[in-house]
Amino acid sequence: MLYTFPPQAKFEKVVPKNKIYEHASVNTSLKEKFITQIEKIVWSYKLAEETLHIPATEKIQEIEVFDIYLKGNTIDESLIKAIDKAIPLPIYFYIHNANGQLKAKAAYKRPSEADSRKWVIEGYFEGEWFDADHPKESLPVAVDLEKLYTQLIKALMPQEVVETARTDDIEEEVERAKLIAAKEREYQKLKSKRDREKQFNKKVKLNEELHVLKIEIEKLKQSYP
Repeated sequence: MLYTFPPQAKFEKVVPKNKIYEHASVNTSLKEKFITQIEKIVWSYKLAEETLHIPATEKIQEIEVFDIYLKGNTIDESLIKAIDKAIPLPIYFYIHNANGQLKAKAAYKRPSEADSRKWVIEGYFEGEWFDADHPKESLPVAVDLEKLYTQLIKALMPQEVVETARTDDIEEEVERAKLIAAKEREYQKLKSKRDREKQFNKKVKLNEELHVLKIEIEKLKQSYP
């Protein structure tokens, strides 16, 4: 999903990489990745009460839009997380690769219950790659910035989770999406182990474990617990 943003929300400031290093405690290895993978970081838009003319909430005061221009076609997720850590506000990323394509990516980000000055970064969700001239949609209609942020995140989440939502609570649905993804990774890892196994009795045992895990995943994907 690609969106057009109102011109009055344009910020268009290049973010120096060293500022990210300072505010996210970036180590030498991560700095090297910033240098080799990222060409430029642009803080493109500020979606706020004064720019969108919809009210902020206690939880969501602003939503930032960052464009990240890559030197190649991939980016390590740790780099995006470092940027998220450096900016204590929700960020909606557009990743631009060297082939002229872009995709949206974001983590659900919320103020920490333990320390309101800090933010908790949940798992990342992302859209597919589009050509730069792909048609863009208007921002979703929302009564406040928190509702807008929820819709932006839901558009990137697996639609099977969104369509079978068990609650209106975005945080609970994000947790369910993360758990499904973790279980599916576990399933694939176990399946690979089963496929490599030579002993028949061990193969049977692994098949049983796979069956149980498959049932767990299907239950998590349903619209009720």
